[in-house]
Amino acid sequence: MRMRPTAQSAGQQLEGEQQAAELRAELDELLRASRYASQRERRLNEAIRASPGRQRPDGDLLRQLAQARTLREGLGARCLQLSDQLEALETRLRHRQQQEQDQEPPQYRRQPPDPGPESEPAAPKAPPPPARPDIGALTERITTLHRTGALTEAAELLDQAATRLDAADAALLVGMLARYGPTGASLDLARGAARSTPEHAVAVLAELRELGLAEEAAALFHAFWAYPAASVPGLLSALERAGQNADSATLLWEWGSAPTPELTSLAACLQQHGRLGDVRTLLRQAVGRPTADLASLATELPPALATDLLHALAALRPPVELVRLAAALDGAGSRDLYGQLLGALLADGPRHRTTLAALRAAGLPTTPPAAPRSRWGRR
Repeated sequence: MRMRPTAQSAGQQLEGEQQAAELRAELDELLRASRYASQRERRLNEAIRASPGRQRPDGDLLRQLAQARTLREGLGARCLQLSDQLEALETRLRHRQQQEQDQEPPQYRRQPPDPGPESEPAAPKAPPPPARPDIGALTERITTLHRTGALTEAAELLDQAATRLDAADAALLVGMLARYGPTGASLDLARGAARSTPEHAVAVLAELRELGLAEEAAALFHAFWAYPAASVPGLLSALERAGQNADSATLLWEWGSAPTPELTSLAACLQQHGRLGDVRTLLRQAVGRPTADLASLATELPPALATDLLHALAALRPPVELVRLAAALDGAGSRDLYGQLLGALLADGPRHRTTLAALRAAGLPTTPPAAPRSRWGRR
């Protein structure tokens, strides 16, 4: 004969429910504290950005910001831990209750509630975030290594921090080093972020600007100029996603003065990635180069890009320089390129009347070369 649940099992059930209620109360309290820490972190960021005329944020604000971030992450990890404990406890309580119901005689059993539509299985919970690094301890460690002459170890630690810390922590460490660290360490750390992925480097750049670290942000941005051509399309995409379109334009302007082989390589890479607008911008930036460079560039570019360059030159360069360019192309035997430049001039003849007259005076052709006639047309 099956017996009804004992007083002991009922007591265990009540004890478990009481423990669950305590966990819920603690979780609610931690969630409120986490929200407060997030608000404080946001206010400190706003205070740092609002500091007028500062190239270095206030050191006390930086320390408070580091503490607020550490507190927020710690509270978040504890909330996840309590949530998991509460879920496991409630599962045990439901299981124990079901066992007790199964042991009851039929006349004492409670009818289970209608489960309703079948619910989807719960998605697995993400693991708690890793513990945040102690930015103050890192600052002290780097400073101590410099002070004791262990410059190699200090440089290695800076390299690791630049690529392994998340963007917010990396920028915060830059700020602490700028305020308290050895001379140049903050700039080295900022430049080191350029050796990580484009997305991470751009995120660090945005965080440095948020903290008002203008000198370090400039150092990181200048490090972008050393990217190989193959990496520039990805960098431009990362800047666009971060809303830093002005930085993209500045990078293309800088690349416009790169040596001809590097410029040609970048134009080809941008074309391969479908960034035709960037190709046109790059070529417009290149039209101010010396005539000899432009003739060489037109020769080395892929045909379609060479055409774009020559049309940009026809629109932007003065007559005397266009004549020099035409003479360089004609002298190099680049008849196709000469014909494309001439075609661009003839397409807007009234505007380029002076240039066409100068070409005739220099003994250069001003009519497009006739297409070769078919031998079947000669009768």
